[in-house]
Amino acid sequence: MESSLLSPHTYTGGKRKKITFFTSSEYGQANVILAVVYELLLLQAYEIDIASFAPLKNRIQDINALVSNNSSPARFHTVTGLSALEALTAKKEFIGPYRPGIRGASDTYRVTLPAIATTWDENDYMTGLESCINILRSISSDLIVVDPLMSQGLEACKALSRNYVVLSPNTFQEICKKQQPLFTQLCRWPAVSSAFRYPVPWYLIPANIYLKFLLLWILITSPKVKGLINWRQSRGLPKLPPVFNIWEKENKYLVVSVPETEYPCYVPPNVIPCGPILLPVRPVSEHDPKLQAWLEGAPTIMINLGSHIRMDDQMAQQFASGLKIVLHQMPGIQILWKLKTSGGLAVSSDAKTTSGFSGTGIKKESLEAIEPWILSGSVKVLEWLSVDPMAVLQSGNIVCSVHHGGSNSFHEALSAGVPQVILPCWLDTLDFANRVEWLGIGVYGSRNAAPSVEADELSQALLKALGNDHEATRMREKAKELAMISARPGGRRKACEEIIGILLSSSEAV
Repeated sequence: MESSLLSPHTYTGGKRKKITFFTSSEYGQANVILAVVYELLLLQAYEIDIASFAPLKNRIQDINALVSNNSSPARFHTVTGLSALEALTAKKEFIGPYRPGIRGASDTYRVTLPAIATTWDENDYMTGLESCINILRSISSDLIVVDPLMSQGLEACKALSRNYVVLSPNTFQEICKKQQPLFTQLCRWPAVSSAFRYPVPWYLIPANIYLKFLLLWILITSPKVKGLINWRQSRGLPKLPPVFNIWEKENKYLVVSVPETEYPCYVPPNVIPCGPILLPVRPVSEHDPKLQAWLEGAPTIMINLGSHIRMDDQMAQQFASGLKIVLHQMPGIQILWKLKTSGGLAVSSDAKTTSGFSGTGIKKESLEAIEPWILSGSVKVLEWLSVDPMAVLQSGNIVCSVHHGGSNSFHEALSAGVPQVILPCWLDTLDFANRVEWLGIGVYGSRNAAPSVEADELSQALLKALGNDHEATRMREKAKELAMISARPGGRRKACEEIIGILLSSSEAV
């Protein structure tokens, strides 16, 4: 039954309320914001403003175009300065990824996390912050919704003493970590970048506790973090950006999680599970009939390692060799591989001293192992898909989703009800790789080789997910079961309803 808050008759007449969204421009953070913006635009009852960095501008135009008879399109406000990805790329520093485990996690704490914490230098950050403050002052919003990693947007709200709603693509674990019992934090939940399983095995608990305290110590003593604190205090700002302490009891948090797909934890009452919040997509048959016809030809593995991950030649060779094994053993399978060959974050089995964001594409020879299948048409290797990956997942022809373990990729595959093989490279992607195994809906496909891949390990992971034995059958059943469960809250409609409810409540309180 449709909620009354989303019924058109609720909003007839009167001055339109203003809802302002602040979001990072990167796909992984912006997608949930854009999905909810779309749902609000369907109502044509609100003035929608979206503030972000310049790379997001064209995507706002795309969302507006999806809405028929859109007489009140979303307005885009450019936040001055560099986006997070642009700022990290401009530094030309190697920031990882490192191999998981105790040593790799230590390197991540020493190099990667301080670099991410200081993504922007003082001038660039303050430029973005002042821009966000000016945007807020110019709009006079009735409600503000913020991506939890849009640091300048969060800081602007605090500078102007404005309450806000956090709309997050992340899980309970990221939002509610500090609200858990100390035993859970230290002994149950794996340390960042450790790739320890959940719950942490008893024999790894000492190592897990060590890593938790090591992370705290390194961040306290890091020269980069000390520099960050110094310039922030000189500017009259709190010591650390608000992303270091996301949860606050006075704000509402809308997340893509549901309890059934989460590690057991305490969820504060102001954290609201919505289920996967996904962008609307046109069916493959409408956008690319030729691709739809190809997908219908055979059960298909979709490989999509995200918009920022780029493998080197060695990793590509191992990947192709692993696929060759699968194609030999399962000749009725075809593969759609979105392969990024330039830009982005380079991933290799060995840490390098050059920038993780430098380098060019891979060599054609790296894919020689699967060349016969490419020539026959049963393997498609594309730099960019002509349709949204979610549309491919929804086509009904995908039997396995292979991805890097980003939250969006995990929740898209979860929503589609297909088994997942995850090839993580760092941070939370390692957690999602373990999570699919804990849930029984997938395989950590590079446990021994991460952040790279190894041919035999990859092929065994794929065969495990695609097999006909009891384990594979149960994996497919569990994936479909969790797809139905995670869809119950309503996803973007649930988030939209909650935002409208908060807006109406705040209006009544005035």
